Order: sequence, then C-alpha cells, then structure tokens
Amino acid sequence: MRARFARGLTQSPVTVVARAFDGEAVRAPQVGDLVTVYSQDQDTEFNIRLNEAVEPGRWRGVVYAIGRGQDVLVTAEGLEIDDVVEVVREEIAQVIPCGRSH
Repeated sequence: MRARFARGLTQSPVTVVARAFDGEAVRAPQVGDLVTVYSQDQDTEFNIRLNEAVEPGRWRGVVYAIGRGQDVLVTAEGLEIDDVVEVVREEIAQVIPCGRSH
C-alpha cells in the first residue's frame, strides 16, 4: 500500500508493506466499496474507501479507519485517517460492498 503524498523531512511517499492475500478468493472490489488491508509487520488494520480505479487490479482510496487489536488509532506506520493511498488486489483481505448513490 502506497500513500499518494510526501510527508516529513525526506519528502518521500510512505509505503506500508501489506500482507498478501489470494486476490481470487476475495470478491472483486468496486469504486465505493470499503476494503481492509493488514500491515505485515505490526498487525495494523487499515480500512479504505475506494474512490477511483487507477488500472486493472489497482485502486486509489482514502483511509477511513485504523486499528490494532482492540485499539482504534488516528495514525499508524506513517499513515493517518483521511490519507489517500493506492492498494492492489493482492493486499485486500476483505471487501465490504457499499451501496451506490443514484
């Protein structure tokens, strides 16, 4: 998972190494869905609302919630709630379909 911004002294984009999942076992996400991505190192859960398909198998979305165990976090591993990130299908552990507005 890669953030689409630069923060801090190095001004380099933040990259979070995510656990890999079998993309075929999870329902194909669509724009508007809420997806879950887990970090590989710290068992941090990122919930991301997808708002754009960048290319096949890659989406851009906004971090909606962050958690670690029972703790709800505002920031983790260099990312914060409301940060824009890109995710690939293999990083997506769960898809929650969300209703589309008409």
